[in-house]
Amino acid sequence: MQQQNPLQQALQEVGRIAKTLHILEYVDVPAFRRRVLVGLNKGEHLHSLARDIAFGRQGRFHDRGYEAQLNRASALSLVINAIAVWNTRYFEQAQAALAKQGVPVPEEVWQHLSPLQWAHIHLNGSYHFTNLALEEDFRPLREYHGPPTRLAPHGARAETGTVFLEEDVLPMQLSLLAEEEKDQ
Repeated sequence: MQQQNPLQQALQEVGRIAKTLHILEYVDVPAFRRRVLVGLNKGEHLHSLARDIAFGRQGRFHDRGYEAQLNRASALSLVINAIAVWNTRYFEQAQAALAKQGVPVPEEVWQHLSPLQWAHIHLNGSYHFTNLALEEDFRPLREYHGPPTRLAPHGARAETGTVFLEEDVLPMQLSLLAEEEKDQ
């Protein structure tokens, strides 16, 4: 075993102090713990999407060459980014459609949404891109048939006609893709 010099030992101890303070804050502060877990869940959600896209070979890159691995990783990244852009454009359309129906979406809502939803995207099968006719570059949106309410930030006081931002309510309300499009 190699002897450490005193400066290296001191730097390691300083690093342990910062790590200990971080662990103590994580244990003591529920808001910090929640923020860390939200960040971890976002990363896991992204990895889950990547696994579902690259389902062949159990999502593993078996190529030995650097260039082949880079090509596969780039293609996977391109598909993930395309899904995020597609969903973001539909979020904009859904927001406009909800506003037109009298259900404005406040700005605080967007921090709770992720464009990495893929339940409405058919990942397996054959794709045909001929004779594709989309109305103004978008598929038709599903109408919101709930009461004319306004969305309130999570934790806000209940008022008449308020819908709270629960994790499972927002994607359902803002995912306004037509049902027949999901089945194809």
